[in-house]
Order: sequence, then C-alpha cells, then structure tokens
Amino acid sequence: MDSERAQLVDNIRIAIANASTRDDVLRAAAELIDGFSDGYNWTGFYMMRDDGKLEVGPYVGPPTEHTVIELDRGICGAAASQRATVVVDNVLDDPRFLACSITTRSEIVVPLMDGNTVLGEIDIDSDKPKFFNGEDRIMLEAIAAEVVRRLKEIA
Repeated sequence: MDSERAQLVDNIRIAIANASTRDDVLRAAAELIDGFSDGYNWTGFYMMRDDGKLEVGPYVGPPTEHTVIELDRGICGAAASQRATVVVDNVLDDPRFLACSITTRSEIVVPLMDGNTVLGEIDIDSDKPKFFNGEDRIMLEAIAAEVVRRLKEIA
C-alpha cells in the first residue's frame, strides 16, 4: 500500500478511536474516505439488519433511493452474499448494478467482516470507468478491518 493510502488508514484509525456510537464511527470513516479522492462521488456504508437485509448508514454524496438492499440484489448484495470485495469496472455492463446515479460508471464494495459474519460494507461509486485498482482494494479492506475492530469495542 502506498504512503497516501496507509496514511488514510491511520487517520481513520485515529478518528474512530474517539467515536462512541456506531453511526459516529461510520460517519467519520465515510467522510475521511470520501475526502481521499475527487473520483469518489458516493461513499458510504450499508449495515446488515437483523432481518438479513442491508440498510444504508452514514454516507457522503447525493441521496440514494436504495436505502434497503436484499442480499440477492445489486453489487452490495453480491459482496455481502459472497463475503468478498466486489469491484465493477463498468457498472453499465453488470446486470446486478442498482443505479443510484445515472453518472456512476464504476463501483467497489468491501464487506465489514467479523470472522465469517458480515456486519455491513463500505460502498464507493465513481463517475469514472475502471477507477478502482488493487491499491484501493487493499486500502479499503484495511479500513474495513479498523472499522470492525472499533465497532466490536463499542458494542
């Protein structure tokens, strides 16, 4: 991971260390992640509900009509179901894509994993195709681990 991305992971670790609620942790992380790149046009969290659906949490970007997502729908549902990061280089070529913005071209979704349990996920959209690379994936997976660690501490 390059130094800028490593610094973001550290900044998030520091910022969420003082957060005392789930939403405060997620909001701080979403704001810092979003500020990392001008190429991010929607950055936020979807959190797993008790009924097995994902519900939008704190985010930065335009409002979304997709506030609740079932696990068999969308790229967010796929990432949670597969318990793995999903990167889509061109959402227009992926039938799973749930359009929140007509300008979105690529997406990365990183699950928040506690062992084999999905707690939620980080979801980032970009208006640029093929925007997310392996370094972004590594960074966001490290951020996801920090968020999970903090959520477990305050639970």
